[in-house]
Amino acid sequence: MDSPWDEEISNDAYNGESHWQKIASDFTNAGYREGITAGKEGALQEGFDSGFAVTGAPLGRDIGRIRGISSALLALTNKGTLSLSSTPGALDELPDIAAQLADIRFSDIVPPDLEAEEHAREHMRMEGEALEMDSESEELKDKKDVEGLEDLLAGMSASGNGKERRPQRPTMQDFEVVKRRLEALVGTLGLQIQLS
Repeated sequence: MDSPWDEEISNDAYNGESHWQKIASDFTNAGYREGITAGKEGALQEGFDSGFAVTGAPLGRDIGRIRGISSALLALTNKGTLSLSSTPGALDELPDIAAQLADIRFSDIVPPDLEAEEHAREHMRMEGEALEMDSESEELKDKKDVEGLEDLLAGMSASGNGKERRPQRPTMQDFEVVKRRLEALVGTLGLQIQLS
């Protein structure tokens, strides 16, 4: 049969050109992948730096400072160095504030990253995946499971102040309320402590 498909290509120039095109294509693809990876890493680092500087560190420092002040006041009271007996209600108020602060986790009060959530939705749409924002990483699921167990155990244990534990996790607004209560107590005691 006289068909062009039956003929074998034995031209060395054609084989060399074909080989060269494959190598060039492989290098182009590898360069493209490296560029995408470098871009993602740069954006990831930029996002981390911004989140840490704007949200993480200031919020962590704020809750740590407030917890530290309440714990120090409670320790001084228990040691007898600081007397609250002359201030009505302060004996009950300070331990309650310290207990509420101890119950607040960073994950309770950190604002959601709406930009990251929208980015994830966009990727899911592009890849045709079901839009389930509840689908979390295994690590995040495990952390939430442990926190849930902690909440159950805390609810089962007798609370030191005789009050029932809250059925829901504290919010940023709850933290601000407790912070203002501590500021008022510090002012009532006439102490010169900067809470912010």
